[in-house]
Amino acid sequence: IILETAPYIKITILRRIMMYSSIHRPLFFLLLLAFAAYGQQKRIAIINTVDDGEERPIGHSELSHLTDRLREIAVKTLPKKSYAVMTQQSIVAFLGSQEEMVRKCKESEGCLAKLGREISADYICQGRIGRFGKDLTIKAELYDVRSGDLVDSFTGSSKDIYGLLSVINNKAPDLFREILEENKAVSSSSQPSVIPAPAPNPSTNANVLTDTRDGKRYKVVKIGNQTWMAENLNYDVSGSKCYENNSANCAKYGKLYNWETAKKACPSGWHLPSCTEWGVLTDLARSDGNSYRPGKRMLAKSWNNGTDEFGFSALPGGYGSSDGSFYDIGSGGNLWSASESGFAGYVVPLRIDFGDFVCYGNIAKSALLGVRCVKD
Repeated sequence: IILETAPYIKITILRRIMMYSSIHRPLFFLLLLAFAAYGQQKRIAIINTVDDGEERPIGHSELSHLTDRLREIAVKTLPKKSYAVMTQQSIVAFLGSQEEMVRKCKESEGCLAKLGREISADYICQGRIGRFGKDLTIKAELYDVRSGDLVDSFTGSSKDIYGLLSVINNKAPDLFREILEENKAVSSSSQPSVIPAPAPNPSTNANVLTDTRDGKRYKVVKIGNQTWMAENLNYDVSGSKCYENNSANCAKYGKLYNWETAKKACPSGWHLPSCTEWGVLTDLARSDGNSYRPGKRMLAKSWNNGTDEFGFSALPGGYGSSDGSFYDIGSGGNLWSASESGFAGYVVPLRIDFGDFVCYGNIAKSALLGVRCVKD
């Protein structure tokens, strides 16, 4: 069974909290701490249940019910402040369509971690329903996406669907608790040495780029040997949209573009960065020895306790899909790179939130992401 994903689309409450901060100051700071922790979640993908074999041992509704149960157990077992179970809609947005998701899942046998990287998950769970003699069988496996290692698995058998459900109820909680144990071990064993961070260049923070096409002005920052726009591009062109078609979102977060449009959207003398160019910034973000949360140093100070040490001022502009849906504004997002993935029709995006600032995974070229331009 490859299991169905059901996440969290996070809602930004920070602005509303601030409205009451002067009256309820102690509560305000407690909520700020909770908000910061919320942004550090790891993503768990549980993808649609499928049959293992040519003949279907059970019906589609039964498969869906088992998937729903696995998802419920994951949500109840893992603490919400640290883990988010991805929604099916979010996965479809990465893969392009429901049909593409099913095809990718079926092709992923033996390489589930690879599929997890495509959908920007941290962990991915797979299960398969089969038949042995007269009994129904189930096998579920949980992988760490980045390492590709099997975290844990369980198997079971029964005469009917109700017995399989009982197997899931009994064994799935321990499966997902292994994620907690794995991260507890990593946390207790990692004592990274601190390397002094390269000093930002504040003298360039006041630089401004004027786009002669429409007169819009953008802050510019020099980081190392690269010169970057310090704001997302907001150039209006066919193939671009504002998040939820709201112009106020464009004013704050910039436009969202499909990939073909993004490649041509930067002003003259600037271009869409490759993953190699993004990687230079990623290395700087990790240069303090704490590779676990490199994104914090690139985030704007107004977002999720970002420190904005290099003046990049990243904001959570979210992303959109070709079907007109939008996701994650205020809690995360992705930026385009110029680097295509190993799969036709897909690109490796820059994944950015409190924890991540890295080219990672795959996303369909038809998706709508933000654009940062780098100087030629």
